[in-house]
Amino acid sequence: MANLATTTYKVTGTREAVNNLWTTFQDMEVDSKDIRLFKLAEHYGIDYEKKQISVRGHIYWAEYEEDEENDYFLLSFETETAWDACNELFFEINRILNDELSISYRCCESGCDLFYTHDEGDFFPEECCVSSYGEPFEDACEDVFDTIEDAIAEWTSKTGIGQGDRSEKEMVDFINSYEYESEETYFYIHPFTFE
Repeated sequence: MANLATTTYKVTGTREAVNNLWTTFQDMEVDSKDIRLFKLAEHYGIDYEKKQISVRGHIYWAEYEEDEENDYFLLSFETETAWDACNELFFEINRILNDELSISYRCCESGCDLFYTHDEGDFFPEECCVSSYGEPFEDACEDVFDTIEDAIAEWTSKTGIGQGDRSEKEMVDFINSYEYESEETYFYIHPFTFE
């Protein structure tokens, strides 16, 4: 299997367009099973092979919020896909829905070193993602941190090694190249690229 990218989406727009996508998710039973992206493409009549749109992956969680009084409709969902996010699929669905959606997303894929954010609504202010595993860290995980400074503080609190007079960038480089007793242990700080 390919390296897996986890992408969080925040989709807003007109009530009709956001509800169309949410109703489709519900019809495909998002609450009880994964939605395969190729099935979502087929539902909207998208010839993903002809258009060369990647659909290798699935949606594994979704929720919908609305505030009719303020004309605000938000669909949040997460995907797990091969190599990179499948953003082109959602752009094509937006085109089909008359470009009435605003699509924000944050993608994390440590194997390919892909950490980027496209934010049209202040959904993803975090500066970085940390991939870690082994002692003295928790089980393998990827967590987002509000600031790089917070990620550095997490590492220093677990290792007991201070920042000293290193700049933030120097400290990130130091942490990312640090050699632990176990070759399996790691802690990498990945700053997000903002598109």
